[in-house]
Amino acid sequence: MVSLGIDIGGSSVKALSIDEGGGVIGTASSVRYSEPDRAGLTRAIKECVAELDAGGAQCVGLCLPGRVNPERTAIETAVNLPALNNWAFDKLLASVSLDQVRVSRVVSDADAAGYDFVTEFPVVGRTAAVSLGTGVGLCVLDGDEIVTIGDVGIGHLGHMDVGRIGEADRIGRDGSRNTLESFIGARALGQWMDGQILDFDGLTSSDTPIRAIVHALRVVHAIYRPHRIVLLGGVGLALKPHAHMMAGMISDGLTQLAAKGWTLEFATSAHHAACGAAKLAAQSS
Repeated sequence: MVSLGIDIGGSSVKALSIDEGGGVIGTASSVRYSEPDRAGLTRAIKECVAELDAGGAQCVGLCLPGRVNPERTAIETAVNLPALNNWAFDKLLASVSLDQVRVSRVVSDADAAGYDFVTEFPVVGRTAAVSLGTGVGLCVLDGDEIVTIGDVGIGHLGHMDVGRIGEADRIGRDGSRNTLESFIGARALGQWMDGQILDFDGLTSSDTPIRAIVHALRVVHAIYRPHRIVLLGGVGLALKPHAHMMAGMISDGLTQLAAKGWTLEFATSAHHAACGAAKLAAQSS
């Protein structure tokens, strides 16, 4: 059985197919976009599906940002990708000629990416996987089991208020003030670094993006007590050269309740979310 994972992100679509043994058959990425409408998203998804030659997939995992409606048939609110709002998943697949493929799993990018990482790099204990891209998401896993609050995921870390960092408040596109996303989300970084969002070499401990993410990760330690924190997504990959600096900042005066011997780790691929979605879809079939 071939399983397809489609990761619809705020700036591009990524897709990946796996065989029934979990081996990766192929990966694909669309061209980057900004503020796409449904037609633009359709083109991006079709581009990936065609590149993978994924028409023979038996199941698909959809990885999308935002809050799913109670019926789990569509995204109810996607702040960073409003074209997804109220777009039924079956109609979305039909628009890219995948209407014969069953949607086996709908999952957030944070849950999908976190699941892929822990299955590739298993550890005894708790992992807090933070996905850093256009938005910021959190998945907490005990082993490879995703932790939930009731039947709801841990949530949208990017919308946490980290307070004013710098001389002025940051106002998000939804009117929120000083959220983590307004400091470390890809759009915010693009403005802060004049569009060079992946050129992080010059970042220091005094720069607002570093201070914001360190603040948030210290909160994650206090609430969830993970044995490791993993930074995933494109921004997470770009932060890897600053691992030592960030770990030191997080540890400085960290609550004694934090797990002893915790580690800070980073993505190894830009396709963690797509791969996790494919794995979870195969598991659910």
